[in-house]
Amino acid sequence: MSMLSGTVLGPSGDGPRKRHPVATGFIVLLMMGVLFAATFGAVRLLKGNDAPSPTASGSLTPGPCVTTTVRPGLVLPKPGTVKTNVFNATTRAGLARKTANELRLRGFMIGTIANDPLGKSLTSVGEVRYGPKGKDNALLMRFYLPGSALTLDARADATIDVVLGAKYTVVAPQKTVTAALAKPVPVASGDGCAAPGAPGATGAVGATGSTGPSGARGAVSPTPPASPAKS
Repeated sequence: MSMLSGTVLGPSGDGPRKRHPVATGFIVLLMMGVLFAATFGAVRLLKGNDAPSPTASGSLTPGPCVTTTVRPGLVLPKPGTVKTNVFNATTRAGLARKTANELRLRGFMIGTIANDPLGKSLTSVGEVRYGPKGKDNALLMRFYLPGSALTLDARADATIDVVLGAKYTVVAPQKTVTAALAKPVPVASGDGCAAPGAPGATGAVGATGSTGPSGARGAVSPTPPASPAKS
């Protein structure tokens, strides 16, 4: 019997034993999977987790706060599209009608002219009352009545109310209004911005010192009416 080599013979003794092709393929795939998992784990370990880290409350980290400049006259409505009521909250007779006539000359649509239906007697310049749909209309009116307070109410339409107080004198000169509307103002946007009214928050487009509805200065507490005059 010949012992010329150490080759292991197959079951029949007539040749070398061969691996089954299916078993070979399985082993190759298994080795590739292990290699891929090891490589992926090493990369994640080196780069760290790129996903946004949750905050203490479980929400994602807010995006940045971006501040841009906007010219109010380009984004606010035109007077001809704004309908306003004019109310007198003082003892000065004829104040609402005189002011309404001036606002009409400036292009505003005039609705009701009367004493303040809420019965307030304002010691401030006045209020501009508006509903959610009339925010931009109210912001525009503040350029004509600087120093007035924005007051949000529950009305369903876009009309606004101009309520005149004791410190009101006249509608701002058109030259002053035009210059203010053309002056760029900073406007902040983004999830990371401070809430309106918070320290460091940038207000919405509006006259000097104005903000959006959440940060709008509240109305001056009214004093007891002293026989308000006719509007």
